[in-house]
Amino acid sequence: MKNILLLGAGYANIALLKSIKKEFLTKAKWTIVSNTPYHYKTIALHDVATGKHNRSVLFPLQEILDSEIQIVEDTIERIEAKNVIGRDRSYSYDYLVVGLGFSSDNFGIPGVSEYTHSITSYNTASQIHEKIINTLQRFLESKDENDLSFVVCGGGFTGIEFAGSLAQELQKQCDSRGIDSTKLKIYCIEAMPRILPMFSENLMNASLARLKDLGVAVLTNSKILECKKHSVIIEQNGEKNEIPANTIIWTAGVKGNEVIANSPFFKSGRSKVEVNEWLQPINQDVDNYMNMKNIFVVGDCAALKDPATHRFYPPTAQLSTRMGKYMADTFEMILHSQDASEIDINNLPKFEFQSQGSICSIGSGYAIGVVNQKEVKGFIANTLKWAIESKWNYELSGFSGIFKED
Repeated sequence: MKNILLLGAGYANIALLKSIKKEFLTKAKWTIVSNTPYHYKTIALHDVATGKHNRSVLFPLQEILDSEIQIVEDTIERIEAKNVIGRDRSYSYDYLVVGLGFSSDNFGIPGVSEYTHSITSYNTASQIHEKIINTLQRFLESKDENDLSFVVCGGGFTGIEFAGSLAQELQKQCDSRGIDSTKLKIYCIEAMPRILPMFSENLMNASLARLKDLGVAVLTNSKILECKKHSVIIEQNGEKNEIPANTIIWTAGVKGNEVIANSPFFKSGRSKVEVNEWLQPINQDVDNYMNMKNIFVVGDCAALKDPATHRFYPPTAQLSTRMGKYMADTFEMILHSQDASEIDINNLPKFEFQSQGSICSIGSGYAIGVVNQKEVKGFIANTLKWAIESKWNYELSGFSGIFKED
């Protein structure tokens, strides 16, 4: 019986295990190793960080996965040929699927690691929310206006969603504590000339108007030079400026999981492994190729090029989910064979991906995006985003998943 080892409980591996037919779960030994006992929706972590949501984004693995699947809670440290090293023990495999998720990328900017907070997991998002609450409580005694100043570094998807949600939730928190919310200052800093570069200028302008209504000051063409304990140094129009704030959130960039960089077995860039149309590692050392024929890399750890543009696909939950479902089909074909060891992966169907679009929420009740090549914004976009997220919740745990409460 083949030993199939899955690393990480993100969208890709969960989609794989939820998609594969029951009969194939009994034809191999399936093990998933995760550093948490649950799958969490990374696309909703910004709302956990602001306090809008909490445990509704969590789905315990024991509840959503088939009993045939062995669930192991451990932290993976390194990947080797035919062996994976965890903090608690090591794991052998016949087939390996690496889906360990992402980590924050500080781009070597001074002070980012020391003085900023990144939304990279449920735990880090919860810690950010706790810091926000503690900072507001401190203001009641300190009257330090920097306790009411918040800087969001990065004007991409996560940064804008977080900034919009933060503005609304801070208003509620201030009102409940008797704090004058007009003293709040929320900055979103972006080095490029515009925020949300994946969308049209029309949608970008709509997002800017929405953020302005929420009280968020967007600073574009603003290069972050350094993050300090109580401020951010930027260069804007050739001049240096210092923005005081006691809470700094870093959303300016992500890379693959550090486990990839810590595994000399792989040749990688920014903790990502480049993969081919079958989601297998390519451009690796010749000596390691034979040891990689049964390895697949999915999700944020995979660098996959769009064959049409020859550019790497941006990491999204949509792409990861499609990768997982593709891998379910792949393993069904492998396990259907009388002798899986003789299967030539390159004779199996290739992975193909066509984005159905994306939607960015900017606070409750409002979103912008593109769905099936059509631009949407406002309440309609927000409703579509809810429907898309509810579909994933339903796939995980049925109707009860759609109406989960915190």
